[in-house]
Amino acid sequence: MKLKLTWLMTLFMAFVMQFSFAQEKTVSGMVTGASDGLPLPGVSVIVKGTTRGVQTDFDGKYAINVRVGETLVFSFVSMKSTEVTVGASNTINVAMEEDIAALDEVVIVGYGSGKKLGSVVGSVVQVSAEKIQDKPSANVIDALQGKVAGIQVFSSSGEPSQTQSIRLHGVGSLGSSSTPLFILDGVPISSGNMVSLNSNDFESVTILKDASATSIYGSRAANGVIYITSKKGKRGEKAVINVRSQYGYSKLANTDFFRSMMNRTELMDFYKEVGVYDQSDIDNINKNYPGVDTEWYKVYYKDYAPTSQKDISVSGGGEKTSYYLSAGLFKQEGLAYRSDFKRYTLRSNIDSKVNDWFQVGLNLALGYDDRQTNPYGANSTNRGLALLAQPFYSPVDKDGKPYVDRTIPGWGRYHPNYLADKNPSELGHFQFNPTGYLKVNLLKNLTYKSQMGIDFYDSRGSSKRLPSYVGSLGNGSVTEFFDRGILQTINNTLEYDFKVLANHNVTLLAGQEYSKSNFESFSASSSGQNDDRLVLLGAGPNNKDVGQGKSDYVFNSYFGRLDYNFNHKYFIDGTVRRDGSSRFGSGNKYATFWSAGAMWDIKTEDFMSNVDWFDTFKIKFSTGTSGNAEIGNYNSLATVGTNQYESNVGWNLSAPGNSNLQWESQTKSTIGISLGFFNRVRLDVDLYKRVTKDMLVSVPYPYTSGFANITSNVGALENKGIDLTFDFDLVKGDDFFITPYVNFNYNQEKITELFQDRDYWIIPNTGVAWAVGQPVSYFYPVFHQVNPQTGAPEWYVPNADPDQVVNPNFDPNNVTSDFSTGALQQNTGLKRYPPLNGGFGLSTGYKGFYFQADFIFSQGKYLLNNDRYFFENPNAFTGFNTAKISADYWKNPGDVTTFPSWDHQFTQFDARLIENASFIRLKNVQLGYTLPKELLGGQDFVKGAKFYILTRNLLTWTKYSGPDPEVDSNIGLGTNPNTKQFTFGVEIQL
Repeated sequence: MKLKLTWLMTLFMAFVMQFSFAQEKTVSGMVTGASDGLPLPGVSVIVKGTTRGVQTDFDGKYAINVRVGETLVFSFVSMKSTEVTVGASNTINVAMEEDIAALDEVVIVGYGSGKKLGSVVGSVVQVSAEKIQDKPSANVIDALQGKVAGIQVFSSSGEPSQTQSIRLHGVGSLGSSSTPLFILDGVPISSGNMVSLNSNDFESVTILKDASATSIYGSRAANGVIYITSKKGKRGEKAVINVRSQYGYSKLANTDFFRSMMNRTELMDFYKEVGVYDQSDIDNINKNYPGVDTEWYKVYYKDYAPTSQKDISVSGGGEKTSYYLSAGLFKQEGLAYRSDFKRYTLRSNIDSKVNDWFQVGLNLALGYDDRQTNPYGANSTNRGLALLAQPFYSPVDKDGKPYVDRTIPGWGRYHPNYLADKNPSELGHFQFNPTGYLKVNLLKNLTYKSQMGIDFYDSRGSSKRLPSYVGSLGNGSVTEFFDRGILQTINNTLEYDFKVLANHNVTLLAGQEYSKSNFESFSASSSGQNDDRLVLLGAGPNNKDVGQGKSDYVFNSYFGRLDYNFNHKYFIDGTVRRDGSSRFGSGNKYATFWSAGAMWDIKTEDFMSNVDWFDTFKIKFSTGTSGNAEIGNYNSLATVGTNQYESNVGWNLSAPGNSNLQWESQTKSTIGISLGFFNRVRLDVDLYKRVTKDMLVSVPYPYTSGFANITSNVGALENKGIDLTFDFDLVKGDDFFITPYVNFNYNQEKITELFQDRDYWIIPNTGVAWAVGQPVSYFYPVFHQVNPQTGAPEWYVPNADPDQVVNPNFDPNNVTSDFSTGALQQNTGLKRYPPLNGGFGLSTGYKGFYFQADFIFSQGKYLLNNDRYFFENPNAFTGFNTAKISADYWKNPGDVTTFPSWDHQFTQFDARLIENASFIRLKNVQLGYTLPKELLGGQDFVKGAKFYILTRNLLTWTKYSGPDPEVDSNIGLGTNPNTKQFTFGVEIQL
């Protein structure tokens, strides 16, 4: 009986358990964030192993039918997925934790919400704060150099306040701008104003490269988009204080050029040999300037010029509000006198989730800087051509003091330090970038956002010549000028994010944007001031003059975007944008731009589920259009100007205008592949083709028309190439790692159409030409040789047919010794823009130590070294110093030499001056140590600390003989060269 009872009870319990597991019930609850306890709307709640699922509402609440024993999976962007097994309870509340790795991957690629980097269809590269901070440069763009395939960044000057040139995938236009569009926290800003912002306030810089990523910006995205996101605090996080300090110094990056000039003995021997000096001249020099052998570059450039930066920031947040506050001071002296930069910055970023459906934010960035730039470049012997100074003259008197009341004896120029003191000039620049937004959840998954931002600056400069300046004693002068620019932008968007069934994810975005720019300036000048204490405009009785200018433009745009993915496996997106600009003719103000893209995440396919060595396998394709409107604000209008005649105001024709002027358009197609292997190796390859049509070009017209040029839509330009990014974990461990990397872009450029049925056009006074079927090239007389029998220089004679000048003629039997720039110029075959640019390096670390080395390179870069025309022309600039190589001139029949005989000018403006300026530069080297927490003890005051040493431009390899190969120009003349910097820094977290 007892056995039967036991058997019946066991059978009953099994029946009850089977019934309870099979019975479906409703489970509900709330999902909140673990850090702030706030409800999370839009969280996916899926029954594991099925397609059954729901999403949380605006209050973070959900309800789902489920069986006991099944598992619920809670997932949300930037949160760690959570799994909970259903038991007897009908209520399951979940607090989701932030996924730090996922947060780092969220990027902004346009208007609306951020996306995970892995789900973005477009070609997008994000550079994190760790890679852009701590660099001893005023401009964040300097930190991008060599970091992103396809982006070419050149620093053309050693001026601390300089703005680097930046281009994406070659030159996008022959007449309009090729600079990318800069966006700061969703609002356009001028690239020139970047120097006034503190890069240590930036969370990331994202580069949008293809049509899928850029076309949402339409009118100004033809050259790519640089999207900058500033740092923010986190809700529910205790205050974190960061204190950072740097100090360093600068030197000339390379002195080979400066050391190429003759010294005292070499110069006197040379001029005696050619008959410029006789023995009495040399005796007088030795008598008047005994033992002097000046290296003049050490006079005109400072050594060990200091650089310092100090920053403090506070970030954190309460239950509903987050904040980030910072202040910074950056100071850098240039190597040339009157070359300095000092910047003060403040930033305040505040975001607040007022309630479940309303969120607001306000970012305020202020900067003020004092700038001085050395004006004595180009043809000035006060710096740019100062190496012409003879080495036997001295810049100091017998007591070792610089000459201050007279010119340097023999040289006849004033000491550069004295010039700087007596001719002061400075520019004060105030920068203000406020950005505010409000976000409203109108309905479930429907969000309205309105954002407004301003890019505002005030610049005031003054340039003075003190009356005590002995070069113009008692006759001072002053010029004061003021510029103000304000770009106001407001945009409104509606974003709807929803699912169809369980696996079809759709996001729709519609928006409007309005931008208005106003610029105004005025200036005044006078001269004749006679007291250093009163160098004011009103105190100058002579040469009084005033000037004023105003300008404005407006953009108005409407846009939309569709994002779709099936099960996070197949992705497509499409954008359309209608842009209007006040710069174009009345019937051409609006244009429509579009894009379409697709991505296949092959790794998510079932047939790849067992291929463990493949981490990433994605294929992307995009195509679309964008526009360019970077021309003058009134080029489409026929305008008049005023003049003065006998104290009366007159009118004159100012510009012819062009009512047919319209948008420059560009079509770009890209196909790419992203691969990851063995959780160690990562490879990204993009192939692109970029075609620009209806380029905005200043077309030449006969002077008989009354105007030399008229802006028109003409011609076509093609760029195509490849971007490659590769890095791998050579060593990967918790305590020790080594990760090398390399990236590069190879770009082929070709002009496919010009204007007025021309096959080529040589831009006047530049030596640069546009030729159909070829890239932008140098057109100059091409040197053949110095005739070894006669000592005469010889140049190739171009083809007789002027239309064939694009096809070079290098026939050694058809040469001439009669030089003429106009008659002998032809295609040199040398490209203006380098086709290959990139970077490589490695990062490594062991426990608390870390090391980073970054190289940049440019191959196929050519630059006309105009300095050589002065420094290798001793019979044209007789008596001045000359380069050592000038001694290699023809003397006797049979000599094979660099220069002709003394009775021929040594150097002409020909292709010999065009040098290979390709280079490899060790851009950054950083060695640091982060203190482990155990060394900080049990105290709560200091939470972390790191120390580091950083160098910039440490080494340079190049064949270019000029001061600096990195100059982004067709010509190098009196360049203020790049600097080599050494910096020590410390950062403490409290």
